[in-house]
Amino acid sequence: MTMMQYGQGFVVLLIAVAILCNPVAGAAADTSLSPSEISIRQAHLGLVAFTTETEMKAAITYIYPLFGTDTTRLNALYSEFQALEDRIPATSTRAGFLNITRQMRVITTQFRNESETQMTTGYGKWDVLSQQVAEATTNNPYIEKKQQAYWSIRRTNQLNDFDAWTQETQASLDSLEKQGFDTAAAQRSLDVIASKRPNLDAALESKSEDRIIAMNSEILPLTRQLGDQVQEAQAQVSEAERMQFLVDQGFRAVARTDRINYDLTVILLDIGPAESPLINLKTDLEAANWILTTGNLGMANTPFQFSKKDLKDLSMAYRDLASTADIPPDLSATLRAMVITLNNAADQMEVQ
Repeated sequence: MTMMQYGQGFVVLLIAVAILCNPVAGAAADTSLSPSEISIRQAHLGLVAFTTETEMKAAITYIYPLFGTDTTRLNALYSEFQALEDRIPATSTRAGFLNITRQMRVITTQFRNESETQMTTGYGKWDVLSQQVAEATTNNPYIEKKQQAYWSIRRTNQLNDFDAWTQETQASLDSLEKQGFDTAAAQRSLDVIASKRPNLDAALESKSEDRIIAMNSEILPLTRQLGDQVQEAQAQVSEAERMQFLVDQGFRAVARTDRINYDLTVILLDIGPAESPLINLKTDLEAANWILTTGNLGMANTPFQFSKKDLKDLSMAYRDLASTADIPPDLSATLRAMVITLNNAADQMEVQ
């Protein structure tokens, strides 16, 4: 999204327009949200919306006394935006969040255009407007409170995801070990990854995207190594067990990509390249899972090959988005990590 060049402070308002930019995505909108996902989306959207509201109010305050201006339309848009903001705490579905953000985008775009008109009419000074907007949001105790709430929720949920992943991986290793397979190498890698939790927690507590990205870069190679070691251990199990593990692994990837695609729709206008392979992957995994229940492993080759292609296509879509789209650093890091995860899953998706 191209932004017109104004003063630095007023650009913040236009950045908020981009953040709120998202159409309702059919499949994602119908996907249910967990309680933790709901609280994170409420906190994030509430923070962005309140910051934008504060910037709107500061802009109106500056424009109102300028000679020949009329802020009636700006005040009406401001009230419409507040009404949408009031709906956030009661919103609990993807469709609801997407609908609110889409309407907010329309309002903030209209507000920006009307502000340009009134600034031109009143010969307003963009640098002064920028300063007033910055003063309204800098060290604002209400914005700071919402920021603290957002980071607290984000920290809690990311650590919960980390814990869930380590516990799930540990359970898989325990299952293999009970069947007599050698999981020593994989267990050592998992122990090293688990030991990184305090550092990850410290990075999240610091609210530093650079530190969080650095920790992700430190943990990611270890997870790849662990994946290779688990794959080696998998080679020792029966073909049916191995295939079921791969299908279950695919479903876990689907759950993560559902969340990632939602986050992308909040920022980008079009994530079609990432939506289509995800829909295909869900269909093909369901087909493979059903065939495995019949015990006819030979019939699983086709849905496995389709799933392999879906994983590769989704990985490529994420790689392109991470390289070309204007998205926040933490989401970019998540995309790049997911590219590797999807590629690894695709490489393993074979019928022997």
